Formats: sequence, structure tokens, C-alpha cells
Amino acid sequence: MPSPSSATGLILLSHGSKDPVWRRNAEHLLAQVQQAQPAAAVACAYLDWCEPPLGPAVAQLLQSHPQLTHITIWPLLFGVGKHASEDIPALVEELAPRYPQLQLRIAPAMGEDARVIQLLADMAGGYLQGKLQG
Repeated sequence: MPSPSSATGLILLSHGSKDPVWRRNAEHLLAQVQQAQPAAAVACAYLDWCEPPLGPAVAQLLQSHPQLTHITIWPLLFGVGKHASEDIPALVEELAPRYPQLQLRIAPAMGEDARVIQLLADMAGGYLQGKLQG
């Protein structure tokens, strides 16, 4: 696995929706990452309904950061369904030959990370105790 550097990029890959408001959370996450790491090569991409899809997002990221040798694709999905287990690997397999200089890696789906589950459990506890409100 590459160490964090200017040669490593990240694509936040989300499902997408016909509703334009739906993009807000992915784009807010992108803004938070960019604020914390202004020089980072990071972008959003979407599987359906929203622009850009994964292929153009990779191309745009490489155009703005030509030094990249690694891009991690992080599925912002709660669990492993067809998108995470089949669709995303197929997209990456299709893209890989176009970028022989680039190592494309798929991170585990967001909801597969124990830290995310723990955060959600803590939040659920807060709702149950009346400390959090919707």
C-alpha cells in the first residue's frame, strides 16, 4: 500500500440520484477533506444519475495532478451489495488499461469500516437517550 503523498489520490465514489439535493453529503465530505488537506488530490464520482462518473473523474484528477501514481476509490456505500462487489470492480478493471502508469485500488465500502459502525452506534445511543435530535 502506498504511503500518503502527493502521488496518491482519492475518489469518493457515491451512488448518485436524480434528486440534485442528494449530492450534498458527498460534496460536503469532499469539501471537508479539501479543507483539511488543501493539496490533496481528491474528487467525487458517482455510479448513477450524477456527474462525473468514475472514468471522467479519474481523468480529471490526473489532469489536475499528473504526478499521481495511485488512486484509491472509496465507495461511499453502507454495505457490500452488487455495486461494491460487482459494478465497481468491473469499472476499475475497464479503466486500468487506459492508465498503465496508475495503480487503482478499491477501498472497502464505507459501511464496512468498524469506525463508521461505531460512530453510528454512538449516535443511535444518543438518540435513544434523547441527547441527539433529528
